[in-house]
Amino acid sequence: MKKLILFSVILFLIFGCSDKFKPKNEIRTECKQGIEPVRKVLFIGWDGVRTDALLASKTACLDSMLNSSYYNLQTDRGTYTVSVPGWTSILHGVWPEKHGLTENSFENSNYSKYADIFSLARQIKPNLSLSTLSHWDDFLRITEHENFAQRYETDHLLKEAIKHNLSNCPPDVMLTHFDTPDAIGHDSGFSPSNSMYLKGIELMDIYLNEIMGIIEWREQTYNEEWMVLITTDHGGEGNGHGNQYDLIQTRFVWSIIRLPNLNQKIELSNIRSVDLMPTMLKWINIPVNPIWDLDGQVLF
Repeated sequence: MKKLILFSVILFLIFGCSDKFKPKNEIRTECKQGIEPVRKVLFIGWDGVRTDALLASKTACLDSMLNSSYYNLQTDRGTYTVSVPGWTSILHGVWPEKHGLTENSFENSNYSKYADIFSLARQIKPNLSLSTLSHWDDFLRITEHENFAQRYETDHLLKEAIKHNLSNCPPDVMLTHFDTPDAIGHDSGFSPSNSMYLKGIELMDIYLNEIMGIIEWREQTYNEEWMVLITTDHGGEGNGHGNQYDLIQTRFVWSIIRLPNLNQKIELSNIRSVDLMPTMLKWINIPVNPIWDLDGQVLF
């Protein structure tokens, strides 16, 4: 474990996404206690994890979570296989034809018409506590109206911040984004035969185990019920993933939705990434309004 953590720290001193962070616009530091007494959502994004590599990795925590989860290993993430369109489709519940983004740029966004999960949630429950914690600066630009929004220099620091906030000021909905697998994939290859790539995924599972320890403690101590949704934005081939929506290993990904009182593993068919956002909203008792014109549908 120590070697994996050291590996992660060294990696992110070398690699990382282009930093376009604007602290005055994107840092929000109100660590507000959630108002929902029972149901909460923790969204965990592992950037750039292709499905066959996930299956080839040693992920004891994720494997254990599957026993209380709805899951799908062929989630259609749609076209334009880069991160900004991918995470936008997930967190806005619409495809690029509506949200307007086809590359890693926000220049042509249609966010004013097709709002993100936080903006829609606040229409119904304006006093919710909402937070976003990310290693990648652009992830923070995909949503608005957070009480807490912060970017971290490494996934290790991100993991520690998630644990701190869950322990001290748990929100109603927390969105998180880890970048290690994507960074390794760009450096040495998105492939289940790349041991470095698999180690990056396995490090995410170690972090997940620490986070789930706090989630389970909260459920036992405070009778909370946390939906923990874990997914990725794209797979990859070679050292990239752009314009690869004709490749199964890049376009068709995986989604795991853990529920506290689900005592079985249920495979869902025909999942699309746009279905995840309305499913999260339903968990916190926010029905989908037809006027939102979402492409996604509630999964269960």
